[in-house]
Amino acid sequence: MTKNDILDWFTVNNETLYANKILLVLGIGIITALIIFVTYRITYSGVCYNARFNVGNAVMLLIAAVVMLMISSNIVISMGMVGALSIVRFRTAVKDAQDTVYIFWSIVEGLCVGAQIYKLAIISTVVIAIIMVAASFYYNSKKKFLIIVRGNSKINTDDILNCLKRGKNKKALLKAANYGIEYSELIFEVSAKHEIDAKLIDELRSIDNVQSVNWLLEMGEHIG
Repeated sequence: MTKNDILDWFTVNNETLYANKILLVLGIGIITALIIFVTYRITYSGVCYNARFNVGNAVMLLIAAVVMLMISSNIVISMGMVGALSIVRFRTAVKDAQDTVYIFWSIVEGLCVGAQIYKLAIISTVVIAIIMVAASFYYNSKKKFLIIVRGNSKINTDDILNCLKRGKNKKALLKAANYGIEYSELIFEVSAKHEIDAKLIDELRSIDNVQSVNWLLEMGEHIG
């Protein structure tokens, strides 16, 4: 092997990328990205749905597929991409741990599609999507709320607990209490299978010495 042959081996594409192959990779990538997109939309349970994150996550799958396809076509490009990606730093904070799962899911499926392992990409995407949807039903089967009750110093805690435990609410606990000379603030954690309706809020407000009632939905590590 001559010197020119060695240089040609590094500089010339090891695998020819035809247009039909590129379109096939992108087509399978769009299908898997669409499944992930719909799964995130169905399973999202936060306060404000972020459509930009969902779209960006789907596009990330296509980008990962293109990067994998490019790396597999040329050795020099693969070495350059390793060096380029090693200096990239992402500083965007991810508030929900489940968003991290979707980001990692998109990257892995993108690499799988870019490697042209289509059967693994489609089957794994469908199976993981089913698991994520089933897990979302499990998370939403029982919701937790924080009820903040404010009133004067004569407020009765037992009356509030009895009101919260009636009906569809199964469990109510006093989590925190703040007493002053002329005011009181009580925070209760309520576990229920359904949303808290306005009727319960009205019943709490009708209790003697209660001045205001606020309720918040507890979602894992943050409150909405």
